[in-house]
Amino acid sequence: MSGNKKGGLTPSLTLQFFRKISLIFGFAQLLPSNFLYSKLPFSCRKISAIFRTLFGFTVRLIRDFIAKFFFLLNFLAGLYALLVFQISYAADIKHWLGGFLMLSVPVAFAVNLFFLFFYAFSGSLRALLSLIVLVIGYPLIERTIKFSLRSDEVVDGQRISLLSYNVMYCDYGAAKNENRKQGVQDLTYGIDTLSADIKCFQEFYNKDDHPFLNTIRNLKDENPYFTYMHSEIDPSTKNGAIGLATFSKYPILKKQEISYKINNNGVLITDILVNADTIRVFNIQLKSMGIRVHKVITSNEEVRNKETKNILSQLKSGFEDRSLQVDEIEELIQKSPYPVIVAGDFNELPYGYAYGRVKKHLDNAFEEAGFGFGFTYHKLPSFLRTDNIFCDSDHFEVLKFETLKELENSDHYPIKAEFRIRN
Repeated sequence: MSGNKKGGLTPSLTLQFFRKISLIFGFAQLLPSNFLYSKLPFSCRKISAIFRTLFGFTVRLIRDFIAKFFFLLNFLAGLYALLVFQISYAADIKHWLGGFLMLSVPVAFAVNLFFLFFYAFSGSLRALLSLIVLVIGYPLIERTIKFSLRSDEVVDGQRISLLSYNVMYCDYGAAKNENRKQGVQDLTYGIDTLSADIKCFQEFYNKDDHPFLNTIRNLKDENPYFTYMHSEIDPSTKNGAIGLATFSKYPILKKQEISYKINNNGVLITDILVNADTIRVFNIQLKSMGIRVHKVITSNEEVRNKETKNILSQLKSGFEDRSLQVDEIEELIQKSPYPVIVAGDFNELPYGYAYGRVKKHLDNAFEEAGFGFGFTYHKLPSFLRTDNIFCDSDHFEVLKFETLKELENSDHYPIKAEFRIRN
């Protein structure tokens, strides 16, 4: 049959059909540009235009949906941030769920910071939402990072310095291991060389007949006045894992102690006569967070799952116990007849209930004169600030605060603050 007969498939019609298909399915770029529409019937050009219009509309619809959904996520992140900011500011929720929410404050900051930069670089006014959220949360940012510019000029009035250091029981278990013995000696040497008028130790250890674990003997040369947990109950308790101990260059007039029994946690309160002024120092260690991240990371899957569940359980019980402990401390702060300094290991982030309750009455030395992040936990996770020094701003001016990161033998870094006693 001849291809030129009526109804036959001529080469011209075949070529036109191929071009129609290529246009519809996006293969038009394979054909010469000047041969695309000129020989197509009007109806085919119209169909092609419709397809192009539908495709463009679909793309715009999807793009618009993604943009609106992304902003919805931004809006929800902003609401969540405001929720956890308020819980942290108020510091009045004792329930463990509130504790978990307050742990997420850094995440809330990070997510809103991401949205802020994303919309700012896109030139969108939607960046204002995250900007407003971050401005509202600024006081909490100061609990995280601080850039204080304090001068070293001499100020009038009585000055005192105070050190707080969780010394990990001087890692006494490693003293018998020849490979780890040097680390123990470095730790105890570091304790001895730290200079401060008042030194507050947590997880303190002493052994009178040991060549380098006789910490009380070494410390009392510079700070002759000292007391420790249970010292009045049984003098022999100064040997072994003591827990809390306070050393001072100034006379200690009176002591009071509250023991939480577990892991030697508690409160050691001392009234110290600084020349003509009596101050009250709270040396505290609250219930541990129970986080052993290193074990989770390095263990096999079975141990890892078990440790993860243990961490969540420890966090939950820690939130509950610390809320009760800090309520008792808060009452003692309010009843104190003398200016108060609170120092020690809170075992809680600076967004939590314990930190918030103490901050309602006292200023935090890091927030007043710190620089940088001020992380105090040395082991994983190493981005925690759990050690704090608070003071009564009516009677003390914070002149200086530092985290002594050159001492790395304990799982905590020591922190030190200098004050001027206001007249």
